[in-house]
Amino acid sequence: MSTRDALRETGTIAILRGRPYEQAAPLVQALYAGGIRLAEVTVDSPDAFEMITKLRKIWDGKLYIGAGTITDEDRCARALEAGAQFVVAPNYHPGVVSLCQKNSILAFPGVFTPSEIQAALAQGCEYVKLFPAGRLGPGYIRDVLSPLREAKIVAVGGISADNAPQYYAAGAAGVGVGSSLGALADAGAWCSVTQQAQKLVKAFRGRSDNR
Repeated sequence: MSTRDALRETGTIAILRGRPYEQAAPLVQALYAGGIRLAEVTVDSPDAFEMITKLRKIWDGKLYIGAGTITDEDRCARALEAGAQFVVAPNYHPGVVSLCQKNSILAFPGVFTPSEIQAALAQGCEYVKLFPAGRLGPGYIRDVLSPLREAKIVAVGGISADNAPQYYAAGAAGVGVGSSLGALADAGAWCSVTQQAQKLVKAFRGRSDNR
């Protein structure tokens, strides 16, 4: 299975932001138990690059570890050196996309407007990250996909197991989930994390639009 296959099968990228390794390790374990196969370590987290390397060694072949908040080429290069298997950004940076393409790594550039989506598609991006999706709502995705049918949009920002089905109904190809899972992790509610992960994967697999 590849990173692309994992997204196509589960539809969810779990976002690990601002967590030390001691908290991230059990969180990833709980996510895996719930069926999630993609975890994004944001590089503004403590010792993020070292964490990517550690998690990659532990989960290699079972769960894919990516790097998030990749806003420039320097961060991207460091993430790839650490072993990141995919790269997520809040912005669209052509240089970051090119570096990922050169290394055969899946990139999720951040977009907000149809122009940014089209620019990313023109550069060969298979997926784009709509951020902040929660501010725009599912209807925005539906409207954008009307003229830009080829876009594969991953909705990020304000997404949870409760509202993910609405984004899938609008045509989203996947979601990124952070704060709703993070709140459970803060409480050490690992069983609840697993349950929410299961709910997210079930919502993806039950969607009617298999884009």
